[in-house]
Amino acid sequence: MKIHALLLALLLAPALSAAPADHPETGAPSHSVRVTGAVKAPAEFDVAALQDLVARDTGPVDVVCASGATVGSVQNFRGVRLTDVIDRVGIDVQGHKDARRMVILARATDGYLVTFSWNELYNSPIGKDVLVAWEKDGKPLEAREGQLLLISGQDIKTGPRHVRWLSGIEVIRME
Repeated sequence: MKIHALLLALLLAPALSAAPADHPETGAPSHSVRVTGAVKAPAEFDVAALQDLVARDTGPVDVVCASGATVGSVQNFRGVRLTDVIDRVGIDVQGHKDARRMVILARATDGYLVTFSWNELYNSPIGKDVLVAWEKDGKPLEAREGQLLLISGQDIKTGPRHVRWLSGIEVIRME
């Protein structure tokens, strides 16, 4: 139970705090994503840097909100796997089973936050369809989405982990 309380505190504390002064509550376009936390080499990736990685396409994706309502349909998102971005900076693994204790947070400029476990990304089919995307339906993302977003294409309800204005990825080692 202590781990669950700690996890909840870690996850909610940043989300409950006020949005940064330079990003209004409605969100501001993101121009890059910063990868920090339990990584070997923290780094910042703009669209050009992400395009140096292996690009992937989602194919058709319905954006389904938590209520189950479809709020949008996209023919294709183009981007890179979240795991490829994390692999580029390297997870700081302390021991043989350490990676399994990692939680990955994706943050937007407006404070929106979603989570993934290491096992979910690296040891399940979900991971192959979690993309950091810069393009939708053959065009750059619209300003209301930022230059970067995150989409988890295998989720039943894709909306809750559709992160517009993606600005940060943090790898956290759960103790």
